[in-house]
Amino acid sequence: MDSKWTIEEVNARLKAGKIGVAVCQRGDKLSLRATFPPKSGTGKPHQQYLALGCYANPAGLQFAEAEAKKVGGLLAQGRFEWSEYLDQGLQSAPISSAKNWIQKFEVDYYSRRGKSPTTETTWKSDYLPAWRLLGDELTPEAMLAAVAQVPANTRKRKLVCEKLIALAKFAGQPIDLKPYIGSYGIGETTPRYIPSRKEIEANRELLKNHWQWAYGILATYGLRPHEVFFCEISPEHPYLLKVLRGKTGYREVYPYHLDWAKNWELWRQQELPCTAPTLKEYGQRVTKAFSRANIPFTAYCLRHAYCIRLSTEYKIPVAIAKRCCKQFARGNASNFF
Repeated sequence: MDSKWTIEEVNARLKAGKIGVAVCQRGDKLSLRATFPPKSGTGKPHQQYLALGCYANPAGLQFAEAEAKKVGGLLAQGRFEWSEYLDQGLQSAPISSAKNWIQKFEVDYYSRRGKSPTTETTWKSDYLPAWRLLGDELTPEAMLAAVAQVPANTRKRKLVCEKLIALAKFAGQPIDLKPYIGSYGIGETTPRYIPSRKEIEANRELLKNHWQWAYGILATYGLRPHEVFFCEISPEHPYLLKVLRGKTGYREVYPYHLDWAKNWELWRQQELPCTAPTLKEYGQRVTKAFSRANIPFTAYCLRHAYCIRLSTEYKIPVAIAKRCCKQFARGNASNFF
């Protein structure tokens, strides 16, 4: 067993964090031990066990640690309710039920990744569609039946298998779904259209005002669609663009082609009057703007055209062009400015 996931190590971390809850093993299952209020609602708090129903394996210990932190917080605030665990919570369903394990997995997911608009979107769009294919029981047969509902050799089959593999591992289920993923990959994807320079320049005229500026930024700097909402042209350098927030965080980028930045006056910052709770939805705002203007390609086509342009016209190695990073831009700026 991974030394990080032993009862001793888990309890050491809980003690160091002053959680006030310990994990213990009873038989082959895990429980929490702490000073709980009486289940009857009357009397004094005293040492009790809260059975988690998960096995004493690494996945179970990960869940137990996350649940201990949650329970410890509720106890510290005086908000712990037995009814959540005994009547409606994790123990209300058989330990083999899909609902039970999905609840446990969700707790662990947010414990590891934190709760934010981005992680909530990932949970809803990537994980829940796979869970909805399951029946009442989380068994190898049920998971195979769920996979069989999705066409073979498709992206959806691949995603469903990956999510069920994660859930099976978490629940300690002995099943290998990798053979069912199929052959989906780059060869099965539709080739992305790459617009030429003339096409990029011509289609820019279909947009007006702030969306025309956004289009110019996407084409000239190769940004991801959502990044156009979180960028600025540096006051120290009229063409250096700073991405302040996005999928990969902060970075600086120079324009390729430089004449687009000059002729389109991209340093004249325009505010995009759109808000959204997640980066994905910011990107969807750009997609809708392109659609309304009847742009015959997507915003991501401009990003791919940018990377190809760096490689074919400016002779930048493909691996570096794909990164579009600060070091690459600064290192080659002297060739174009």
